[in-house]
Amino acid sequence: MRKLVGMAVVGAALGALPAVAQPAGEAPGGGRHQHRARAIVEYLDLTQEQQDSWKALREQHRDEMKALREEGRSLRHRLQKALEADEPDAAVGEAAKAAHAHRKAMRQAREAFEGQLKSVLTPEQREKFEAFEAARAMGRKGPGARGHRRGRPGGGTPPVEG
Repeated sequence: MRKLVGMAVVGAALGALPAVAQPAGEAPGGGRHQHRARAIVEYLDLTQEQQDSWKALREQHRDEMKALREEGRSLRHRLQKALEADEPDAAVGEAAKAAHAHRKAMRQAREAFEGQLKSVLTPEQREKFEAFEAARAMGRKGPGARGHRRGRPGGGTPPVEG
C-alpha cells in the first residue's frame, strides 16, 4: 500500500512537470535532460553538496558513454559490412558477439552510474528516486507505448541473459 501511495505521488509529480517552464536564456538543445535533472533535484530536495556530486557523476558518465557510443557505432558498422559481404563467414558471428558484449557493457555502465547516484542519497531520497524511476519506466512501457527502436513496446531488443 505504501508503495502504491508513493507511486501515486510520483505520478502526480510527473504529471505536473510539463507545467514547469524552462528558465529564460537556457539553450533548448539539452532541454529535456536539463528539465528532468531540475525536476528530480527539486523532487528529491537535494542539498547543494548532493547536487554537486550528481553533476560531477553525470559529467563523468556522459564522457564514458560518449566513448562507448562511438565504439558501438564502429561495431555496428563492422557487423553491417560482414552481413553485406558476398559470402558472409565467421566474421558475422564474431561481429555479432562483439556487438552483444558491447551492449552488455553499456547496460553495466548505466547500472553502475545509477548505483553511484543512489549512494549520494539518504534512505528516504533513495526510496523517492526509485519511485520516480519506476514511474518513468511505466510511462515508457505502459499500454500502447511505443519504444524508440523499431516501434516495439518498451523499446529495443529484449535483454539476453548470459
